[in-house]
Amino acid sequence: MSFLLLFFGALLDALIGANLFIMGEPFLLAAGYQLYAGSWWGVLAVFLGGLVGDQSSYFIGRHLGSNAQNKLINWQPKTRRPIARFRLLMKTKGNYVLIFARLLGPVAWVVPFLAGSQKVSWQRFTICGSIGLFLGVAQWVLWGYLLAMGVQMLSWWEPINTLLQTHQTSMLVLLLLVLLLLASRFWQTPWLKVAMAILTLVFILYVTFLFGYLV
Repeated sequence: MSFLLLFFGALLDALIGANLFIMGEPFLLAAGYQLYAGSWWGVLAVFLGGLVGDQSSYFIGRHLGSNAQNKLINWQPKTRRPIARFRLLMKTKGNYVLIFARLLGPVAWVVPFLAGSQKVSWQRFTICGSIGLFLGVAQWVLWGYLLAMGVQMLSWWEPINTLLQTHQTSMLVLLLLVLLLLASRFWQTPWLKVAMAILTLVFILYVTFLFGYLV
């Protein structure tokens, strides 16, 4: 997979809202496979993508988190207690939460956003969050590396690998198209429709060219 595909995959996995639909594990595993093949670019791409995603979620929470929490509490009063528990946890064991959230599955989806909404200092979030990001990325990259060691022994993997490397551009366009389609369900803005139309046209032209080339 290309650097950009891995970067945006990891970014969307860490970005609040988008991470409800985009799973980052396949991109992290792919980075581990590339590491086994001798390339560090994949690991760098997913780490930078996760870092940008975490930072974006933090600043979104810092500027919009308080209003979002108030609306959520008014809509679902039962959420008041979990939010209060998180605030207490951040005050007493905040560093541990920021560091180990990446190892706790879905908890990692919301911690950067909530940390921003609780006005955790940027320096503290960046240091602890980066350590946690390193741990989270390392575990999945390691799994990808180990899987690649076994996959290399399978004869049917080579044509699949060739297909993925050949059409990585179309996969990136398709990923962006799916993201815009999901975003359009929440935000009805003209630029989203224009972007979707352009990406759809690009993808259709690419597929048409591909089948014409194969035939």
